[in-house]
Order: sequence, then structure tokens, then C-alpha cells
Amino acid sequence: AGAVALDLARRRFRPSSGGGPVARALHRHQPEFLLHFSAPPGSEYQVTMWLPYLERIGRPFLVMVREPEFLAPIAAATGAPVVYCPTLRAMDEALVPSLRTAFYVNHGAKNSHCIRFTQLTHVQLHHGDSDKAPSANPVSGIFDRIFVAGPAAIDRYARAGVRIPADKFVVVGRPQVESIEVRREPARGLAQPTVLYTPTWTGHHADADYCSLPVAEGLLRRLLERGATVILRAHPYTAQNPASARQLGRLTELLVADRARTGRQHVFGAAARELSLTECVNRSDVLVSDVSGVISDYLYSGKPYAVTDMGDEGDRFVERFPLAGSGYVLRRDLSNLDDVLTALLDTDPLAQARWATRRRYLGDFPAESYAEAFLAAARRELTPAQELTAPAPA
Repeated sequence: AGAVALDLARRRFRPSSGGGPVARALHRHQPEFLLHFSAPPGSEYQVTMWLPYLERIGRPFLVMVREPEFLAPIAAATGAPVVYCPTLRAMDEALVPSLRTAFYVNHGAKNSHCIRFTQLTHVQLHHGDSDKAPSANPVSGIFDRIFVAGPAAIDRYARAGVRIPADKFVVVGRPQVESIEVRREPARGLAQPTVLYTPTWTGHHADADYCSLPVAEGLLRRLLERGATVILRAHPYTAQNPASARQLGRLTELLVADRARTGRQHVFGAAARELSLTECVNRSDVLVSDVSGVISDYLYSGKPYAVTDMGDEGDRFVERFPLAGSGYVLRRDLSNLDDVLTALLDTDPLAQARWATRRRYLGDFPAESYAEAFLAAARRELTPAQELTAPAPA
């Protein structure tokens, strides 16, 4: 008990100066915040999507990675220091006294190693906004602040029975959508549409498996019959599941064969991963997606989308995943595929309903300064409390 108390006391206060060359360099850098990151291999996209906005905060910061494979790809994506901290002792040295705030982009178990430094304000950013069960993770309650894209995210926690004090939530929008082109007028009667298809992965547990790859061949064949050009952008974790990898390979073969036969310039594989999600959204006319954060981002464009119901939940599907209510729900057995494609490509009866949903999910911020909501909220977390309460100068 004494050893534990001593360890906690040592971490309660700011680490002293000194340490090795990395610690000395960080003392000179004087970072005001850090991004703590721990995740399975292939997850660096969770960080890289946030780096441009962390840099735009305009304050010195560092990225702390807990696994060595992330050091090189994340360092290549930012000019900020990226520090690999495999141990608690390494964290002690990296957490220099100038730090005020720690940001997080997931609910990785190692986040707890950093959260126990109570002199910091701990802010969860997430790496996407979706109606998936993990987006209402009760673990979110351990953070001091939870930055969410819109009011719908707060409702999501309540709907899942997760009780979190209201003052922890800050609505900041989803800054990553700021470069998405908005189409105000419905695009009906699309004869040669470009369709973005974004199957998700199978998840860690069966109740979080929203992956449509098992039925995707029938979907793609019908899209090709409708004259569509397809952008196939699978989740980075797809290859972790051998069955999903085989299914994705079959879809790739279909698109290669169709491109050779028709000349349509389908995008898939490495070419699709080289495009940012924003580029994929801007190139497409419509989206077909599984339950994932891609739908929230696509919603910003105003363009129509379809959502796959892989659990055959029927009416309950929209109750569990309200974002699907402003899209066209595709059944697992594809029995309504033609009706969905007609609504998606020809008639789009939900065009107006999507704008109200867009405000609920992505906030109501001016398009010309959309990312400023996040930047302003982040800067507030870096401002000492006495400065926030000080009277304005005469």
C-alpha cells in the first residue's frame, strides 16, 4: 500500500526537470498539450486525421505514441515532436511541467496510464462520429471533456443508458469535413453516377459487426449494371479478418474486369487508400456504407446515402442508428436493392430531411469558419483558469 501511494504521489505532481536527451529537448520545446495514442497496428489514421487541426491551434505540442510501429508514420505526418514511450518511466520524463492538456482519439486501455496525471485536463476527441456502439462507450466518462461533433452524439450516450454529466460535453463540429464540397440541390436521375462504397470491418465483437462484405458482390454487380463508377474504400482493419480479405479480393476482381470491359475508371485497393476520405466524398455522387463514421462525414456534403442493415433489424434499425433515418436502408438479403438504388440515384425523397439531420450530427457552424469551433474550444482548454475569469482590461 505504501509503495502504491508513493507511486501515485510521484505522478500527481509535475515531473522534475532533467532526465535524458529527449526529456531535455521537450523542456526546451515547452509543449502546452500532448496527443496520447495507443492502438492496434494500422490505426495511425486515427491520429493523422487530427494533426492538421492540432497544428492550427498554434501552440507547441507533442504526440506520445505507446507502440513503436507508429513512430515513423506519425513523425512523417507532422513537424511536432513524436515521442515513443513504452513504459511509465518514459512517460514520467516526457510529461514536462509546461503541459496543460492531453488529447485522446480512442478508448485504448493505455489511456489510463496518462489519465492518472491529474494536473492535466484530459479531452477525448474520438476518431469519427457514428451510431456504432463504441461511440457511446461508458469509458468516456473518465475524461474531463468530451468533444463531440453535434448534439446527436450527446443523445447517443443517453440512448445507450450511459450517464455522463452534461458539462463534460463540448460541441465542436467535425473539423475534418470543412473541405467537403456541399451540393445544395438534389442530384436526381443520375445516369452514370460515381458511387462511393465504404464497407466497415467486422469489429472486435459479434454485436459490433456491421460489415456488409458478405453480401457486397450482389450490390456491386447491380451498381455496375446501373452504369456506376465505383470507389471502393474498405476499412483499414479489413485484412485482419481472412474471410473479409477474400471477399474484398473478389470485389476487386469484379471491378478490374468491368474496367477492362467498359473503360469505367473504378478506384480500389491502394489507389483508394491514397485518396483522403474528403477526396472520395467530393468525387462521388452518392454513398453506400455500413454503420460507421463515414456517414456522418458524408452527411456534410448534402448528397444522398444508403446504409446497410446487416442485422436484419427492420424498423428497429433506425431506432438504434438514427442517422440511417435520413438515408435509404438496404436489407441484408438485398431484397429491396432496386428500390434503394432508385431512391438513391433517381428520386432522393429524403433530400430535405438530411439538412436537419446534418445540423444535429455536425453542429450548426458557418461553413466558411467551420473548424474554428474546434480550435476555439481547444484553446480554451489550454488557457489557465485565472485567465478565463480575469476581468477585461479597461
